Formats: sequence, C-alpha cells, structure tokens
Amino acid sequence: MSWKTRMNEKIIQKDSCLVVGLDPIPSYFPEALPGGSIPEKIVHFNRMVIDAVADQCVAVKPQSAYYEIYGSQGILALEKTIAYAKQKGLLVILDAKRGDIGSTCEAYAKAYLEEGPLSVDALTVHPYLGRDGLLPFIHQAKAHEKGIFVLVKTSNPSSGDLQDLELPDHQLVYQKIARMLAELDDGQVVGAVVGGTYPQAAQQVRQQLPETCFLVPGYGAQGARGKDLTGFYDAQGFGALISASRSILYPAYGSKEDLTKRSLKDYGYLVREAALQAKQDINAYR
Repeated sequence: MSWKTRMNEKIIQKDSCLVVGLDPIPSYFPEALPGGSIPEKIVHFNRMVIDAVADQCVAVKPQSAYYEIYGSQGILALEKTIAYAKQKGLLVILDAKRGDIGSTCEAYAKAYLEEGPLSVDALTVHPYLGRDGLLPFIHQAKAHEKGIFVLVKTSNPSSGDLQDLELPDHQLVYQKIARMLAELDDGQVVGAVVGGTYPQAAQQVRQQLPETCFLVPGYGAQGARGKDLTGFYDAQGFGALISASRSILYPAYGSKEDLTKRSLKDYGYLVREAALQAKQDINAYR
C-alpha cells in the first residue's frame, strides 16, 4: 500500500487532515510532569499530548532539532516518541529537512525510511541539491511504502528571498521546484511543503501538482486559518495535511505561568480542546 493510500485512509478514518507538531519547549511544560532529566520529561510530555490528540489528528510531526539539542538522550527521546505514536495508530512525519548527494543521501534515506529506531512514515527534505539530492529518498520511500515532503514554498516571512526569484524562463524558483517534482513522481510518494501563509502560491503549485499531497505549516501560531486553506486541497478534498504545533501544544488559555501550574489532566484537556478546535476549523473549509 502506497504512502498516499495509507494517508488518505487515515484522513477518512479520522475525518481529519490535522497534523500535530511535537516541538517540545521545556519552559512551558507543566510542573507536575514526571521525569528527572529534560529528555525524560520530553517523552512524558509527548505521550501526554499524543494521548490527548490521537483521535483528532492523522499524524504527529516531531521537529528533529528540538531533540538533537540534548544529544544522545534527546535522540532516544525522539525514538521513544516515534514508537509511542505508532503504537497509538498515528502516522509519523519527521521534520528534519535532510538533503545531500550520493552515499550520504542514501544513508539519510536508510536512517529514516528503512526499518530502524528512527524509522518514520514520511520525512521532510530540501531540494537545493537538485535531483541527485532527491532520488535516493524517492527510491527508499517507494521500496518501503513511505513518503517524503520536499520544501517548495515555505511559510516563513523571508521565504521569498530565494523561492520567489524569477528565472530566465520566467518561472519563479518555487514553481520550478514544483515542476521538477511533477517529473519525478505521480504524487504517490513525493509530497510538497507549501506554507499556509501563502495561499496564492499554493493555488499555483496545486495547478502544477494536482495529485500531490501538501504538508502545510503555518496554521495557528503563524497566522493561517481554515478559511485560508481552500486552495490547498485536491479535487476530492484530500491532498493536504495541515500542521499546527505551538497553538496546540501550548494552548492560549492564559499566561505561560498558568500553563506550567496546570495539572496533567487539565493540561491534556486544553491540548485536546485546541486540537478539536483546529480540526473543526480546518474541516469547515475543505
């Protein structure tokens, strides 16, 4: 079963295309959280979040940098988080933005897409090295029924510094990347990262990639809302996974101090409510 088929089955099963980012910031953790070291607390925090949102989202998306900070113990926390999310029936997308060429690229692809402690369902990669930097990921993804999401038009304010540059053929850089993806895959394995903060660009990319799944950051804390995302979906109302991190992990119910003083039960309830509201807002417009 292809990655795209598995993903669509999850969307139908959950009536949701929400992805919850797992970007742990220990200063926001509830003081009641168990664990001695910060990596141990991260594992407990992520499990609490996963338990709260598992029936509201199709996937979780750990951001690798938040775990790498803590060295080998942080990577162990990531491994435990991945295993727990899978146990709860969620897809796991690792936001690592990997990329290289040759044997190094093959090693990255094996690390995340073959079976192993860091094996995930999909991985974010960057296209700056061209086809050489994508083909090993594509080959591994096809062999193991996994997926990749290639950065096309990202959600950050300065993305246009490079991505919006006009090329001699009058295409913009992000449009050229989308065209390359269309030539490399039919949408079964290769997805595109398209920021929710750029809906007009998303419509252009959707025209180029009608069958491709978009991973859409920028919802919630970065400002995008469900009404901004109508141009991101495919003709069947699928084709987009909407990612939210801070707005769900650290719900805007009072100050930071209020969050840290909450009981684990109350904190989990706030996280669940934030995920439910996001799911409902997104579904209202797809």
